[in-house]
Amino acid sequence: MIQAHISVSTQPNEVGPVAVLEFWVQALISQHLWYREQPILFLMDHLCKAAFQLMQEDCIQKLLYQQHKNALGYHCDRSLLSSLVSWIVAGNITPSFVEGLATPTQVWFAWTVLNMESIFEEDSQLRRVIEGELVINSAFTPDQALKKAQTQLKLPIVPSLQRLLIYRWAHQALVTPSDHPLLPLIWQKFFLLYLHRPGPQYGLPIDGCIGRRFFQSPAHINLLKEMKRRLTEVADFHHAASKALRVPAEGSEGLPESHSGTPGYLTSPELHKELVRLFNVYILWLEDENFQKGDTYIPSLPKHYDIHRLAKVMQNQQDLWMEYLNMERIYHEFQETVGLWTQAKLESHSTPCSLSVQLDFTDPLLAKERVLSNLRKHEAPQPPLALHPTKPPVPVISSAVLLSQKDATQLVCTDLNLLQQQARTAALRESQQVALDGELLDTMPKQYVNREEQTTLHLECRGSSGKKCQGAAVVTVQFEGMHKNEAISQQLHVLRKEVKQLQAEAAKPPSLNIVEAAVHAENLITALVNAYKLQPTPGIQKVGISLFFTIVDYVSDETQRHPPTRQFFTSCIEILGQVFISGIKSECRKVLETILKNSRLCSLLSPFFTPNAAPAEFIQLYEQVVKFLSEDNSDMIFMLLTKASGVHSLGTYCLGP
Repeated sequence: MIQAHISVSTQPNEVGPVAVLEFWVQALISQHLWYREQPILFLMDHLCKAAFQLMQEDCIQKLLYQQHKNALGYHCDRSLLSSLVSWIVAGNITPSFVEGLATPTQVWFAWTVLNMESIFEEDSQLRRVIEGELVINSAFTPDQALKKAQTQLKLPIVPSLQRLLIYRWAHQALVTPSDHPLLPLIWQKFFLLYLHRPGPQYGLPIDGCIGRRFFQSPAHINLLKEMKRRLTEVADFHHAASKALRVPAEGSEGLPESHSGTPGYLTSPELHKELVRLFNVYILWLEDENFQKGDTYIPSLPKHYDIHRLAKVMQNQQDLWMEYLNMERIYHEFQETVGLWTQAKLESHSTPCSLSVQLDFTDPLLAKERVLSNLRKHEAPQPPLALHPTKPPVPVISSAVLLSQKDATQLVCTDLNLLQQQARTAALRESQQVALDGELLDTMPKQYVNREEQTTLHLECRGSSGKKCQGAAVVTVQFEGMHKNEAISQQLHVLRKEVKQLQAEAAKPPSLNIVEAAVHAENLITALVNAYKLQPTPGIQKVGISLFFTIVDYVSDETQRHPPTRQFFTSCIEILGQVFISGIKSECRKVLETILKNSRLCSLLSPFFTPNAAPAEFIQLYEQVVKFLSEDNSDMIFMLLTKASGVHSLGTYCLGP
């Protein structure tokens, strides 16, 4: 359809192919991450092929060039640029519309993209500066030259080493099918960079070619070997084709058997022979080390070096060698695609002779029959893929549970039991750690002891003033020496081993069922709170109050000693207390009784003790607090008394003036 649109646009009084190409390209590349979608790449490949045939590649390159600059951080906001810089610094390859090193399927698209990136490389002067650094600094690697170029040019984003065009053309030449029309030109593009002589640009004498400087690492040396092998394969392919042998096509551009006799579709034996000669010349250019050294006089080379083309390449003449392209084949494929679309369009409107009366094309009442008739011409659609239901990692909270106090309590108790057991295990591990540390501290002083010892020393006498000594002096020394207790040392070794094992167990992440229990309980509380805020009902309120006191009952010394469990229980109690307890008249007495029964819960529950919400019970609550007063719990009683805003007047009323 698209190629038919392009074909129509080339006729007189039409909009022209440029407008159509730009329309379709803009429609395709406006999609997010379009260059990762195979259907879009397939269409872009055919658009690029049509643009090449019509010599209108500039219109596509212009659109891709602008989007390429935007992808590299030009003309965009600083946040995008900074994120892209950090992405590249992290070791990622600079983004490109041809992802990976090359593409063997969308060769026309790759040709257009690489030519566009080549324009960017020249406009930014990146290639010129890199080659200059390699010429001036003979010890520089391409990576060092790239970094120096980035500093010198002050570019916001510099392509990574793998994205330099000399490598891109090399990889694309390796994967392009042997029978693809563009393959000779892709190799020409590579040799324009590989055999380039940048010396005169910097006031230096004409020296060797720069290409080999980019292929010094072991990986790049292997790449050159692969390229030589590939050139030999392509030359053999065209040699066999020139002999009219049946050569299997390598790519999608190959020749279908049904059209094997179409003269416009076949590559002539003469062109195959020319291609054999060209690829053999390419092999010589790639192998000859003298080109890189600069001590070769081009006119003196043998004829099979094709010195005329070699001189053009070394002079950086960019004219494409179109004589090696089978343009008749490209034109034939284009017209064949247009013909297939025209035929399909006509068939969609044609009707069988037997149904010509019933399915009149002009009768709107027979539209349904026409649609069904057209559908019967195609294969039956495949059934949808079977859906395999996946079990959620955490059970879903049903709405019925939110209205049942028993079910909700049972659910949350199951989760709280696991969390409480986790806290007990952690508390036990902590106690074991403390015990082991204490035992280590008690045992370490016993590892070494001082024992009284005696030793005899013989001190030599050399005499003085000509007098001789009678012999060495014998001195007896008594001292306390350090001795290691091997039994204690072994005991310390065992203790340290136990400590390490205990620490390793403590460092392990919690088991999956603990995490699921915490998430499940949190989901239950969240669903309950959201439902109550959406529609406050007594049923949901009762469930919330029940969950509040259920969680409070699970608070223990172990849960308070384990920070994760303490944090979880505190959060749950705060959420439920704020929504279902605070300011509720009927719950004031129960909250107070819970605090008085367990004083360690005072700081946790006192924020939800609101006696002012129950004025009828205010005095009784106050009396209950005062009766509980003692020296041991004075802080707790004071905290409770401060929760009553009228406590001062109440105290005056009770105690009298």
